[in-house]
Amino acid sequence: MMSHSNAKGFSLIELMVVMAIMAIVMGLTGGLVTKAVDQQTRQVELQKVRQLFKRLSYQAYYSGYPIALRMQGSQIKVTVNEQVTIMDFEQLVFSPNDYLIATNSQISPTSYKVLWNDTIKEFQLDSMFKKYEN
Repeated sequence: MMSHSNAKGFSLIELMVVMAIMAIVMGLTGGLVTKAVDQQTRQVELQKVRQLFKRLSYQAYYSGYPIALRMQGSQIKVTVNEQVTIMDFEQLVFSPNDYLIATNSQISPTSYKVLWNDTIKEFQLDSMFKKYEN
């Protein structure tokens, strides 16, 4: 017969206890991790919106055609020369509004609103050309 005194390794009960402890720790920290990931995704999407308006300002200025945008829900609908492009966002929910980027790169209106943690936050849109102060 084999002697149990020189057997190496973990028993099944020890492994189950370790797995239970890990499950509890993951359950407690999992919500924090997903919240941080959602926050980071929201920041990246806000940067994408800023870059989109900047790129479209240049496009309107150099092409000579105005560009229309419609923000609604989690989408931005861009219309350039009757050609429509739709962008979907995962984390951002926009307050419905229409925007016009003129050929002088001026954006009207100059801000947009996003639903952020059950409140509405307003973000300013920068023009391609900064106005000079006296």
